[in-house]
Amino acid sequence: MSDKIFIVGHKSPDTDSVCSAIALARLKELTGTADVVPCSAGKLNKETEYVLNFYGVAVPQVLESVEAGQKLVLVDHNEWGQAVAGADQAKLIEVVDHHKIGGLQTADPIHIRIEPVGSTCSIVAKAYKELGIVPEKPIAGILLAAILSDTVIFKSPTCTEEDKAIAAELAAIAGVDPKTFGIDMFKASSNIAERTPQSMIEEDLKAFTMGPHKIGVGQVSLMGMDGFEDVRANLTAAIEAHRVANDMKYLCLMVTDILTDYTELIVKGDNPEEVAKAFGKEIVNGSVPLPGVLSRKKQVVPQMTTYFQG
Repeated sequence: MSDKIFIVGHKSPDTDSVCSAIALARLKELTGTADVVPCSAGKLNKETEYVLNFYGVAVPQVLESVEAGQKLVLVDHNEWGQAVAGADQAKLIEVVDHHKIGGLQTADPIHIRIEPVGSTCSIVAKAYKELGIVPEKPIAGILLAAILSDTVIFKSPTCTEEDKAIAAELAAIAGVDPKTFGIDMFKASSNIAERTPQSMIEEDLKAFTMGPHKIGVGQVSLMGMDGFEDVRANLTAAIEAHRVANDMKYLCLMVTDILTDYTELIVKGDNPEEVAKAFGKEIVNGSVPLPGVLSRKKQVVPQMTTYFQG
């Protein structure tokens, strides 16, 4: 077992989970904590690859499991079902997150910082400011990128005025226009032709316990729906195969067009109509149409959780 402190986000890592781990690790280094290792709980998606490459930040170590007793900091999640294998047996010392509390239990008191903002990186950026530390340009850049990603360039209902103010400060340090960079970032990752069905499913997938059921909800963001119909059949077949292989009651994939603020929720499982009822809608060709929906955290998971726990 290593004496190092691993900082890691959720499985199927997105930009916020990876960049918050990197930025928090750097902050701990700057404030005197030794042997801190930022990690990614799996392969990076194209958006995160673009962001790290743009700012010249090293790709973090991949951490898919930890040994019992390993010192661990969780960012961007607080549910064991979303954590790396073995996390529930590790020595958890801190959680930094912006999601609902997911039944986390620990043997000892730990540091927990959970705030209702649009991105974990907003919280990390605040921590820098509270300590009087200005993040280096690359760190400011990846913090900004994660805020833009999670808030869909400030359009998501999860976005707060605090997120916008923090993003403006980070953009000044990083030397970019937030909206222009955000659009470039999303464009770099939205080419359907370059993605496999499995990569689209796993790009940003989270498993939840809703009532007695294990239900997966993933999300893929696109800049327009060009080319999507060409991959629909293979994608839906892959969703069903992934659901069965991972013993999920339902596996849902949010296909979100950020140009039109529209999400098509593809549902696989024995009774997809049940998921549609959570939104007061009907299944249309295996999907639930969700106009105006951008946020899994605020506009999809709470509705499904309420329905299945009711």
